[in-house]
Amino acid sequence: MKCRGKIKEKTQNGRTVERICNNKLDEHQIFCDKCGEPTGALSGPLSARQNYKEVWEQFKKVKSKFYPFAIFIILTSYLLIALEAIFGKILAEAVNIDHYLLSNLIFLVIIPFALIPFGMKEKFMENPFSVKAYFKGLKNYPKYFLLTLIYILFFFILKVLCAGFLLGISIDPILHPVRFILVLYWITIMLPSPILIARKKVNAFRAVILCYKASMETRWQQFFLVLRIAGINVLGAALAGLGLLYSIPLSYVLIERYYQKLDDYRLFE
Repeated sequence: MKCRGKIKEKTQNGRTVERICNNKLDEHQIFCDKCGEPTGALSGPLSARQNYKEVWEQFKKVKSKFYPFAIFIILTSYLLIALEAIFGKILAEAVNIDHYLLSNLIFLVIIPFALIPFGMKEKFMENPFSVKAYFKGLKNYPKYFLLTLIYILFFFILKVLCAGFLLGISIDPILHPVRFILVLYWITIMLPSPILIARKKVNAFRAVILCYKASMETRWQQFFLVLRIAGINVLGAALAGLGLLYSIPLSYVLIERYYQKLDDYRLFE
């Protein structure tokens, strides 16, 4: 495949002419390394919209087989997170601890359990869920614990710098939207990190670095994917919670599939 982008060159008489680049492209290039023309990867294989459509077409045919997984992961992780969100403030007042600090301590313990499925098996869509496989995947808990700790520390630093938490000083209101944007940015670029830890056998720090580098060209598509995942889960929760039986496993499959596309393009190298 050759690049059809345009480049400008000077002729022998000093005139500037425009011609087709014709640079030979690698199968998994995102941009031409000569003229910078997009290869179509971001609107094709790496497109959040296309990946969602492809996954949904497969998922809707076998969605019932994911019910046991959805019920298990809700009861062991997401229900506990929801209970903390509802009763965490009351508990914090009862034990006389700052609610924000207590919440993060609880999340530090619980969230790694929600990440365990990413390290269970490859091709999440094709492999049936089993409790045995989940407990086998607990070997990755320490790595996911450290990854969650990194997330929490990053958000904590943002809260201190952008909201004045623990500083006791007045902070410019403009920093509040800045903090919101940085939180979204972090979630976006770190989207594949739990799978990267399990598949590439790297530690949490290395996974963070690789995700940052890998997202240099794909961050907007990852952001659109995050929005879709958030949307389907909000909708699932709004349907008396029953929609979560579909939205939660679909979210795992979407993240895994996009990780695979990033890996196909050798963006973690």
